Amino acid sequence: MDKDVSHYLGELLIWEIEDYLRARTARPERARVARITVPSRSAAEAVAADLEAGGSFYAAARRALAQGVALPDDLFGVVTRDEHPEVFEAVPGTTLPPKPEGGHFLIIRLVAFES
Repeated sequence: MDKDVSHYLGELLIWEIEDYLRARTARPERARVARITVPSRSAAEAVAADLEAGGSFYAAARRALAQGVALPDDLFGVVTRDEHPEVFEAVPGTTLPPKPEGGHFLIIRLVAFES
């Protein structure tokens, strides 16, 4: 019986290692993000400065919306590698610098990659 348990535990360890390596080499095509949309570069820089000072992303979004600096938009969303390739070079938790998009600026925080 002891031999079976150690063999079983060895197989579990191998499966965990394989799962870890597969996750490290996979190239995700979708990512969950939090985002704040603002109408101008100066507004984007003000929100970015607030975030750099250590504020929470959600609190900065609410403040910007209350002050009329942010545009009403969904705070959370999913982006693809084709839409925002720079997101896929970051690690979860990273807030990217403001980026022009259409006639607005977008501040994105990477939450997680989807597999």
